[in-house]
Amino acid sequence: MKLLKLGLALLLLFGLTGCWSKLELDQLTFIFGMYVDAGAEPGTVELTISTPLPNRLVSGTQGGTAQGKSYSSVTKTAHTITDAIIMIQKDLSRRLEISHIKAVVIGKEYAANGIHELLEWCKRQPEIPQGAYIMAAPGKASEVARLSAIYEQLPDQVLRNFSELNLTYATTIRDCLLAEANNMGYAMNYLSFGVKPDEKEQGEPVRWAGVQGVMLFNGKKMTGTLNSEESRALSWAAGDLSGHLTLPMYTVMWNEQESKGKASALFYNDKVSRKVRITADGPVFYIRLKGKASITLFDDNTTDEAMDHNSLIKSKLEEKVVSEVKKAIEHTQEAGADVLQLGMLLEWNHPKEWMKLRERWSDYYADRAAIVVTTDISIVDYGASK
Repeated sequence: MKLLKLGLALLLLFGLTGCWSKLELDQLTFIFGMYVDAGAEPGTVELTISTPLPNRLVSGTQGGTAQGKSYSSVTKTAHTITDAIIMIQKDLSRRLEISHIKAVVIGKEYAANGIHELLEWCKRQPEIPQGAYIMAAPGKASEVARLSAIYEQLPDQVLRNFSELNLTYATTIRDCLLAEANNMGYAMNYLSFGVKPDEKEQGEPVRWAGVQGVMLFNGKKMTGTLNSEESRALSWAAGDLSGHLTLPMYTVMWNEQESKGKASALFYNDKVSRKVRITADGPVFYIRLKGKASITLFDDNTTDEAMDHNSLIKSKLEEKVVSEVKKAIEHTQEAGADVLQLGMLLEWNHPKEWMKLRERWSDYYADRAAIVVTTDISIVDYGASK
């Protein structure tokens, strides 16, 4: 019995052993943002990382404190992303940790050349969070890394919030990898960027960023961009509006020449259904948009009291939504980017037909794909006035 008790006591002691491979937090540098640009020399990549400075981070304060900025960035140019990471590591006193990346931004030139290396690097690094958001810059991505984090502590938090608010597209690394694996197109937020020289933050001009639309990709290269209105319409057709914290707003007018009437509608509970049918001329795709609208502005100067405003506004809204969605889809076809991934819909429902078109799907989508867009919009209320 004594030997049994002694054995149990020894077993319990094994649980008190320390970790032989521990690494303290003060020995790590966490990468929160990564910015990828084409290098000045052909075949090179310019990599910028953004990391927080723990000794300057104070809970409840903004990005700029009395001690200076709470983040730092380092830039290196090399022939590969891996080489650039190694070069950055050589200049740091702490070990780089990539498992906390929140946002990846790619420059426009790098996107035009192709982001294959970046996706391959992300695919082969198990530490990279596949849910990290990816977006494109209008110029160099490294410029975006310098934006002024007025409301947040770090620039990367600002960029992450753009996607989490889901203003248009909340594209992640996982989304890009899945689309690439299925030879489909994809879209990501296309940022805007500028400087306000008259406004100062810690003695420097305020640098701001926003979302101006989406950038389209096909075959790992940028093939075009869409403005904010087209991006919103495309996002609805893709079924991504359901998670929006900022609801889509549309304004329609009637008797425009006389400026006699207009209404603004705030949409919520937006849904989309997509179907494909095989015809003698090939597959035909049907996209049906559904949504409920609350009228936030109603202004009618006409004297026709018998006019059915509800039907008129509903008709105008459906006409405008269909027009914008069709225009956005046409631009994706011009870019040869099947962002709605209709090819996958065809594969799921008609695999034999898909096998005939698979090898030339990008060309078929651009030149021949027939897409029919319809709407089913209902007006729920007219605000507090009715």
